[in-house]
Amino acid sequence: MLDLLYRARFVAITLMSLCLLSACANMNQADCETADWRAIGYEDGVSGARDSAIGQHRKDCSKHGISPNLEEYLAGHYAGAKKYCTQTNGFFVGSRGGSYNRNCADEFASQFLAGLQDGKTLHTAERALNSAEDALDGLYIRIENFDDVIADKNELMIADGLVRAERLELRQQIEELELGKLALIEAIPSYEDNYDSALSTYNSIKLQFADYFQ
Repeated sequence: MLDLLYRARFVAITLMSLCLLSACANMNQADCETADWRAIGYEDGVSGARDSAIGQHRKDCSKHGISPNLEEYLAGHYAGAKKYCTQTNGFFVGSRGGSYNRNCADEFASQFLAGLQDGKTLHTAERALNSAEDALDGLYIRIENFDDVIADKNELMIADGLVRAERLELRQQIEELELGKLALIEAIPSYEDNYDSALSTYNSIKLQFADYFQ
């Protein structure tokens, strides 16, 4: 259930990021002439853009002899930023590796940053888990590669036309490969312990922050 909620929150954050890109898109003459500056400010604020984003809007519209309504824009931005700068949203920004770009007003910043720190804690645990999983998977792949090479060497051993010295050389190579494979097999428990520890830590932290998924 937590995973489903987490994915839902992630989609919401992703949509916010897309909104941010949209908000920063260039405005043409028609956009400038019909602009609802309070709504534009709100869109910028709720998507996580700083109020300095109005600078780009001003630049775009100045080409058409139009100036943004700063008062309306800032009022809208404040309302949007208030919705963006929550502790819950900060958590999900941090959980996907995001950072704070100082877009929150002072009265909202502390709650956003608290959530952001919690999210980064989860993100760090998730990265450690992924790293441990990749290491374990990589170990099994290396063992499989040894098996493939050993199989090829064994095929050569029974091939026609080899002299005794060549077969002895192949046998020595196979023995060395078997030793290398054995060393990797003996390392499996250690890699599995690392993965289990990382998984336990991740699940513990995720449970600790379960309220964010409510």
